[in-house]
Amino acid sequence: MRKYSKYIYHGKNWDVIFCDWKQHFLGYCVISNQKEHLGSLTTEEWQELGILEKELERVMKKLFNATMFNFCCLMNNAYRDDENPHVHFHFIPRYKNTVEIFNKSFIDKFFGYNFYKWNNDKINKQKDIFKKEEKEIIFNLIKKEFFIKNSK
Repeated sequence: MRKYSKYIYHGKNWDVIFCDWKQHFLGYCVISNQKEHLGSLTTEEWQELGILEKELERVMKKLFNATMFNFCCLMNNAYRDDENPHVHFHFIPRYKNTVEIFNKSFIDKFFGYNFYKWNNDKINKQKDIFKKEEKEIIFNLIKKEFFIKNSK
């Protein structure tokens, strides 16, 4: 599995990775596990996943006033591209209201609609408006607020 530079959490079963390469939805993260299939997750892994997802919701509401969240496990690309699959969930905060940050207005222009459908629309897709330095600040805010301690 690819190594990332922006770990919010590195645990026994799961890693929470800040998607610094794709912040078209403010606070977008991936929760990743090494297993190849959802059906092979243990009860302990499902429980930890629930705790991590709940904590991410709390953090995004507190920091950015997120309205709701999309949480999905797709895994299509690995099979399409003949890569080794690994279980991972996309955590996508969604915003009904504009978020003012870094003297910018972040607008979730397709709030209430399937994020994935609009993300693949080359003309209308949601844009990543944040500079590298701004993404670093967002990452540090999330990591500082995230209360679950790393277990590895």
